[in-house]
Amino acid sequence: MLQSPASTKKTPFSLFQREGTRNWSMRYSLGGKQYKRTLGTANEEEALQRAYEIWHEQSFRNKQGLSLDSRSFVEVAEEFIEKVVAEAERDERSKYHPIYWPPIIRRFPVGYFGDRAIETITTADIERYLEWRKTYWTAGPGVHIQKIRCEREDGRVFVRPAPRKVAALSTIKGEMVIIRELFEQAAKWGYCKPIIIPAVKARKKPDTRRPGFAPEEYERLLGKSLERISEPQQSVRLIKAKDGRVWTQSTLTSRVRSDRVRLHAYIEFMASSGLRPTEAKNLKWSNILRYRDTKDLPLFQQDARLQVHGKSKHGDAVPLHGAIQALHMLWNLFVNEVGREPTEDDPVFADASGKPVLSFQRGLNALLKAADLEYDNRGVKRTAYSFRHFYISQMLANNVSIHHVARNTRTSISMIDKHYAQVNTEQIKDFLRPGEEDLMKEPKLLDDETYDEIALLEKRLAELKAGATTERTVDKLSQRYGGRGAW
Repeated sequence: MLQSPASTKKTPFSLFQREGTRNWSMRYSLGGKQYKRTLGTANEEEALQRAYEIWHEQSFRNKQGLSLDSRSFVEVAEEFIEKVVAEAERDERSKYHPIYWPPIIRRFPVGYFGDRAIETITTADIERYLEWRKTYWTAGPGVHIQKIRCEREDGRVFVRPAPRKVAALSTIKGEMVIIRELFEQAAKWGYCKPIIIPAVKARKKPDTRRPGFAPEEYERLLGKSLERISEPQQSVRLIKAKDGRVWTQSTLTSRVRSDRVRLHAYIEFMASSGLRPTEAKNLKWSNILRYRDTKDLPLFQQDARLQVHGKSKHGDAVPLHGAIQALHMLWNLFVNEVGREPTEDDPVFADASGKPVLSFQRGLNALLKAADLEYDNRGVKRTAYSFRHFYISQMLANNVSIHHVARNTRTSISMIDKHYAQVNTEQIKDFLRPGEEDLMKEPKLLDDETYDEIALLEKRLAELKAGATTERTVDKLSQRYGGRGAW
């Protein structure tokens, strides 16, 4: 037996209790249909409050043209899948959609939204879903999935390992096409209002390439370095006399010149070896192999190998011959300043007292500023690392295998591509036009004698084709080549 509340207050709905339960229910009419809802409470006041909430929500949905029956996302998704399958059977959509779309829908959007009422999902929720989807296999639920089941269009089913990578932009764009169509169809069915599905845009990757030098910029830097070495360096000394007079005295100093020679050698060595600044700082003469034995030999017989070690990486390196010339400068500078030849334990880059130079950054900054090369064309400040970038770029521009460059510089191919490989196409234009080298050479003009000879032969060929013979032509050919009967 149904029981109604004792309250006689007029409401747009009626409350009642079903026989066998103390919980209240409500009955109301909207859109020409009658609905019943359980309120889940035995408290009359609380039931009345819940009934008003449901009534106002349903009235709003009715005014907005929405279905009065709230549907969860998973219910709408399954209904959408059924529609996709039916349309494919009627040849109204691609036959691939019922194969590929259902697994995507069930794994990703259903996995995220689940039983949530579809009308409550907003554009902001889709944005959050996108972030969740990108890392599904690396930081989301997919981490715990070892294998996934796949089905081909020909019906073949197989299992493959779950991917362990961030979803590619093209993958996300393809899946958003499905989600956009699902929400558009849900709006047509009256389950929700149309919402804006955000477009997937690729954010521009930051330019992480190291600032390097173009070949002409590097030549300019060396030129400015030599110019600064050659100019007279003076120290200014302030002198005060007892009578109060004050004047300055300039004296020529060799210390600044030596420091600039040392910096010049450092630049040439780094640009010819591709070492990291830390690796160069750690170099001792014992790490320079073959140099002592060949430094006094003719230039073409001089050689060097580098045993390199930095903070965490070590290995051997084969430098360009420019590094050998830099070693000559450093060796001679050490002998002149310290008064003896370097020992195996002496640093390659040593100051006037034979102690290691910890950094060339101050002198390098001054030189870069003087050469107007402090920043590259992106406004990124150049450092000692820029010479490593220059070395790698030049090696690639000269068609050296990227595998060989990576091994000689103790790095990976991906790191070279990401940070260093900034090769100007002008530097590799000859490699980009294989087989066309002769087209770029200036044509050679024929001398008058050769030109006349070709014209005479062409004339005789024309006569032979026409079946005619001119005595004058035959005579000229006989005079030039001999044997009148052959012409």
